[in-house]
Amino acid sequence: MRQVLDSVGDSQAEFARRIGVSADKLSKSLTGTRRFTSLELALIAEQGHTTVDWLLHGTEPRKATALAARTSARGVAAPDDSKAAALRYAESIDALAGAGHRLDLPKLPLLPGGSDLIAQGSRLAEDAAAMIGRSPRGVTVRGLAEQWEKSFGLVAAATDLPDGLDGLSWDTGDFRLVLVARTDRWTRQRFTLAHELGHILAGDATDRPLTEHVAPSVDQNQAEVRANAFAAELLMPQTELTLSARDLGSSLDQEALLSLSWDYQVSPSAMATRLRTLGVINDEERRSWSAPTTRRAAEHAGDPDRHMRYAQQAGDGWYSASLARLAISAYVRGDISIRLVATVTGLDSDRLLDLFHPDPEPQHGVPQHDAPATSPAELAFFP
Repeated sequence: MRQVLDSVGDSQAEFARRIGVSADKLSKSLTGTRRFTSLELALIAEQGHTTVDWLLHGTEPRKATALAARTSARGVAAPDDSKAAALRYAESIDALAGAGHRLDLPKLPLLPGGSDLIAQGSRLAEDAAAMIGRSPRGVTVRGLAEQWEKSFGLVAAATDLPDGLDGLSWDTGDFRLVLVARTDRWTRQRFTLAHELGHILAGDATDRPLTEHVAPSVDQNQAEVRANAFAAELLMPQTELTLSARDLGSSLDQEALLSLSWDYQVSPSAMATRLRTLGVINDEERRSWSAPTTRRAAEHAGDPDRHMRYAQQAGDGWYSASLARLAISAYVRGDISIRLVATVTGLDSDRLLDLFHPDPEPQHGVPQHDAPATSPAELAFFP
């Protein structure tokens, strides 16, 4: 605590004011005759640009030693930039844990054995689907994120990531983090979310090396093959999709493929590739039917407005529902400041204070603004 005071450079009285306590209380805490509250520790850590763990135990801030990431063809983000994006979330999670609010981490399905990575990823997706208990068909990308947070203890969000990075995943043992990039290409964001979940469940994103005595590039290729197979099976389940295609019978053509891609909320290219993998169509059909865009599929389904709404939500980004619920609970209990809730949700601190503490009675003669559309209970579900 004294190191924080020295680094900040404020007088003891000024620092006490900044963390919302009297100078006398701060003095007693520094001499050991009074304990710091959880909220005070969180505010001190915030002022000192450190963590509650460091204040309590001298534990250095967390470092991202291993990440699994999905990059796009336009370039690859620098490793430090990628880690910085993950560490921003780690700081919030660690601050909540330091205040006594930890994420639940349910047991994950075991990675199936065998050397066939595609079969391994597909079987892992089947096990994951059984845990989720709901089909992904017709569910928005954010809806999937909320389902998977509950099923697997994830913190999943769509946020700004460095150029060239579609998504990343990180399993520290204390939390399981999946981040996907903001983009108006919502079907790509949806596939990336599933791909990163595959890394989490396969153990690719843990803080220990994937395997020993193998070149990292080989490990990454193996992990990517499995994660892609996992995402394809999870979003387009073989049994379900085969039945859908069988119902179409001889009428399975490009128009039917557009209908299927919109129904399963994947791009026509992804659907054509999946149908080819399942042996439903041939290579020539896959190549010729892959050209249409997701917008074309939406227009074919007569639902272009929904396509635009999905694109806007994916481009705007969305915060983690599980982390927001945890932060809101901590704030209501008085264990953290409103700033941490703002950090987790991306909402303005003043607006949050208005939501949590609205004026009890309108003042006579003073115009009143409309009530906010979002209540505190809803903050964990709507950006």
